[in-house]
Amino acid sequence: MTRTSRHPYTDCWPWAEAVLAWSRANEQHLGLSLGSADLDDGDIEHVPAAIAETLRLNMARHQRTPGDLGLDSARQELWYWVCGRGYPAPGTPGWPEPTGPYADRWRAAFLPSNPQRAERLASAADDVLHGLLFHAAKDPQRNLAADYRLHTYNIDYVALADAAPAIGITMPVAVKDPLAYQGIEGLTTVQEAA
Repeated sequence: MTRTSRHPYTDCWPWAEAVLAWSRANEQHLGLSLGSADLDDGDIEHVPAAIAETLRLNMARHQRTPGDLGLDSARQELWYWVCGRGYPAPGTPGWPEPTGPYADRWRAAFLPSNPQRAERLASAADDVLHGLLFHAAKDPQRNLAADYRLHTYNIDYVALADAAPAIGITMPVAVKDPLAYQGIEGLTTVQEAA
């Protein structure tokens, strides 16, 4: 999962689809999942767009690749934009439409502006990513990576890349510091291009 920097939303799309598929396959084992979201008819088709958008917005806030995003902050990013005071509306200069091959999916989910649907989609993205966060945080394979992060950065966090093997992402994942992911079986990391 390399970052092209041309279409960050496109970079997030495979993660969004994988996370949603994982959540749907594991709903009976999760406390928070798509099943707990209060979606209307027709909303489900827009959930991948909402997950990709929460990741894209979090990438912009933290200047990170998708794999390096902390799940705890990324899961709520879209909620902040949709429900926060002073945030711009989707499709405006302050919150521009993404470019790339999935831009039409973003437009279908967020334009024309429908605050109630946007809130439902933000809630669904949060629930799905929260379920993944809970699952990944319990994985004992993270011990070596967590120890490294604590000693190097004075913080531990659950990154999206930590969950890559669980959600079926098998291609190399671009990250800032590959050592921060050591010991996670099934995860191949590559140094993010400068």
